[in-house]
Amino acid sequence: MARPWPTVLVLLLAVVVVAAAPGAVFAADDHAAKKGEPNIFEPRLDLTLWTIMVFAVLLAVLWKFAWGPMLEGLHKREQFIQGAIEDARRAKEEAERLRAEFEKEMTKATAKAQAIYEEARRQAQEMAEQLVAKARSEIQTERDRLRREIEIARDQALQELWNRTAQLATLISAKALRRQLTPDDQRRLMD
Repeated sequence: MARPWPTVLVLLLAVVVVAAAPGAVFAADDHAAKKGEPNIFEPRLDLTLWTIMVFAVLLAVLWKFAWGPMLEGLHKREQFIQGAIEDARRAKEEAERLRAEFEKEMTKATAKAQAIYEEARRQAQEMAEQLVAKARSEIQTERDRLRREIEIARDQALQELWNRTAQLATLISAKALRRQLTPDDQRRLMD
């Protein structure tokens, strides 16, 4: 805390000048001197010394009890304000850092969400394609199975038809020949 000595000296000099100046400046005022009235602007050494002493005592008392604590309070206030400004600057920097970090995290989260969405869409499309392929495969397998069953049923029906035809032919020929054929005869006939 800097002491304002130059300010005190300037004030003291101003008091001396103010106390001594009226006598010098207004000494030509003869009007008051002619009437016999005392001239208040007349320089008087004793009044000037008492004025300077009262001013010095008042200055010392004010310095001790008013200016010192006032300057100390102002200095503390200045330090408090500087600290508050510094805290505000740090808080602003921290807020900007957190905002930038938040924006960065939001960008990452958005990109991640987009990637998850794209992956889910791709998986859904693959699953749909797999289901379609599986369904086609099952349909084809079912068609092949049904064809085989139809062919087996057709072959069995043809075999049954051939057997019935052979039996009918045997019956007809047996009636025609009036004799019964043995199974060996039937086979030979069929062959």
